[in-house]
Amino acid sequence: MTTPATDGPPAPTSSREEAWVAHAALLEAARNATEDAEPYRGPLESIERGEPLDGDGVALLRDALVDYLGDAPVRDRAPGRALLRRTDDAVESPSTS
Repeated sequence: MTTPATDGPPAPTSSREEAWVAHAALLEAARNATEDAEPYRGPLESIERGEPLDGDGVALLRDALVDYLGDAPVRDRAPGRALLRRTDDAVESPSTS
């Protein structure tokens, strides 16, 4: 998959499998939220539309993946790890736009 020509945030996923894992991880995190699941709404909607996540959304996705991948189904582990590496990179080096 080619890299987008814009300097905006990267698309959250690069395949259907990654989109599935991202959605599952965010949904599980929202269900497990003890106080407020509302912060997960925007990232979930962005994933469903295939739109980029903002910095907060990427950070939420990263944290959700860390929690999800510990007990994820085998089919979700490889795409989830690939997505986690990219979200780690994005969280560690935010773009300066």
